[in-house]
Amino acid sequence: MSAQDLESLTTGLTSSRPLRRDEIVDAAARVVARRADHSMRWAAIAEEAGKGPGSAEAAASGFEDAGELIDACYARSAQALADSLLHAETAPGTGLDKLAAFLVTALELRRERGTLLSFRRGRDLPLALQRRLHERDQMVRTRLKRLLSKGRRDGSLALRNLDSSCELILAALQAPDVASHDPEQRMWDSELVELLLAAMAEPHPAEPLVRKTITRAHGACLCSAVTYEAEGPFDVMAHCRCSICRQQQGAPHAGFKGAFVTVSLAAFRWTGGEDAVSTFRSPTHGARAFCKHCGSLTPLVESDTGLVICPASSFEGHLAAPSPRGE
Repeated sequence: MSAQDLESLTTGLTSSRPLRRDEIVDAAARVVARRADHSMRWAAIAEEAGKGPGSAEAAASGFEDAGELIDACYARSAQALADSLLHAETAPGTGLDKLAAFLVTALELRRERGTLLSFRRGRDLPLALQRRLHERDQMVRTRLKRLLSKGRRDGSLALRNLDSSCELILAALQAPDVASHDPEQRMWDSELVELLLAAMAEPHPAEPLVRKTITRAHGACLCSAVTYEAEGPFDVMAHCRCSICRQQQGAPHAGFKGAFVTVSLAAFRWTGGEDAVSTFRSPTHGARAFCKHCGSLTPLVESDTGLVICPASSFEGHLAAPSPRGE
């Protein structure tokens, strides 16, 4: 995207109202989804937003180049899915009820934005953007598996492979062609929710109560300067393979030392040494928290999602949390 392209977008088009940043991002995302590539053409984006050449004024000043716009497109999809997952995680009822809440919210946001981009579209992007796509994909899948795992434990969802279930749900949500607010789209979305819930739901006896009655777990760093506790039951235990964990552990994946469980912020409490926790944040690889004295991992509090990511090996005893693959 050249400076001339940006200038033509801002000065060569006229309209009673300039496009907002989110409107440009949504229009660009629809163009990317439809074309299945990342070639940015401002004229196509303006036309997609309903602001054709000579009839609309679009605001491009917020984007330095095409890479920034593409990243914003994927970030907006990631935020929509994260918001939908948070809505589901805080919804009452069984795992099936929570999954229904997730699907309804995600499809409402998809109609509003016109598309939800797939994080697996990215081979023609720079390596840094590909890494961010992978991190976002892993975040969404880990939390979705956590949701599905709850349904498997309470007996409301089928005992199916969690990876396959995630793939089915995300493929349905990230379809490239969406008719936005068209009434027919709403009918299709309703049918899609029914089909996905029917595919996921296969009632079975709930797992034995002993698996679910872990009331409280106590954790500490290696030197015990930092201590904490979390209320059970615990959901999916994820063995992370992200780039920051691989570098931190010096291994192809983090293994059991890098296994994490996720708990709600309401179920977590620092019992000592919170001021000894330091956090490393990377613009491309996420964040990790650690004790500033011994360097061992500590829980990472994500206030925006209402979740706390805890290193499983720091807790005393056996958490009885299922792995993402149900192992």
